[in-house]
Amino acid sequence: MQISLRPWKQSDAASLASALSNKKVLNNLRDGLPYPYTEKDALDYIIFILSSNPKDTFAYVIDIDGTAVGSIGAFRQGNIHCRTAELGYYLAEEYWGRGIMTEAVKLLCEKVFAETDILRIFAEPFAYNIGSRHVLEKAGFQFEGIMRSNAVKNGQILDMALYGLTRQAEKYPVRRLCAEEIPTAKELCWDVFCQFEAPEYSEEGIREFRNSLDDEERTRNLTFYGAFDGDLLVGTLCMREPQHIGGFFVTADYQRKGIGRSLFETMRKEYDRQDFTVNSSPYAVEIFRHLGFSETHREQTINGIRFTSMRFCRS
Repeated sequence: MQISLRPWKQSDAASLASALSNKKVLNNLRDGLPYPYTEKDALDYIIFILSSNPKDTFAYVIDIDGTAVGSIGAFRQGNIHCRTAELGYYLAEEYWGRGIMTEAVKLLCEKVFAETDILRIFAEPFAYNIGSRHVLEKAGFQFEGIMRSNAVKNGQILDMALYGLTRQAEKYPVRRLCAEEIPTAKELCWDVFCQFEAPEYSEEGIREFRNSLDDEERTRNLTFYGAFDGDLLVGTLCMREPQHIGGFFVTADYQRKGIGRSLFETMRKEYDRQDFTVNSSPYAVEIFRHLGFSETHREQTINGIRFTSMRFCRS
């Protein structure tokens, strides 16, 4: 099961209408949504979201294996709260209880903090909604208190629970590497390659990869970025012209901590043209998909190296 966030498409209207034509879902949301919720209602919402200011509205489909199963968004507040965003979400009932929403909340918060100036994301589920509260807690939100008699829903006066997540000081800072640090970065690449990627390669491919690391002329044409835990290098990304990722590795103990995204986001800030390519190993294809890359060619093998050509492009 592959969980991802993507922009809304008008073709998602049927899935959206199906999810929201359910009283169990609507009872946990704010008022204003019609019931039954038709495809016309869904299409109007999608058109509204697609026309919203992308600097203020960060709204996405929760996608599982190509199917729209829910909605999640963070919405910038105004005035003195302009660097705060309110989180909202829902999931079609048949997908409840699988950990999908927790993963979606983590993905959205990582994206908002990495790509915007937002400092704080908050959510206000109804206090009785234990499932939603558990989602927030498992996603790292802090419980900040009960807001007594804070809402009227279905004729009942309800308490709401306040949760918040704030941008943290960068735990694993990323910067360009100097020449003296590049040998360490290359050995990190080799160690991670041997552990995770070599099993997918032939002996020829393994030799070819090692030779690429030992090629000093190639190294001189690469720009290396590194992520650190204190003085320890834990991840590296290298770039070659024009805008091609030539290596992208995070050590085993530091994977799934957002380090790969931090490396990528730090690198891309140095480029005016947001158009990057990569020849991804089989192991890393899903990682690059999470970063917003799409396949441009099917997997191929050259000199024993298996790879899928992928591209990231933002206008």
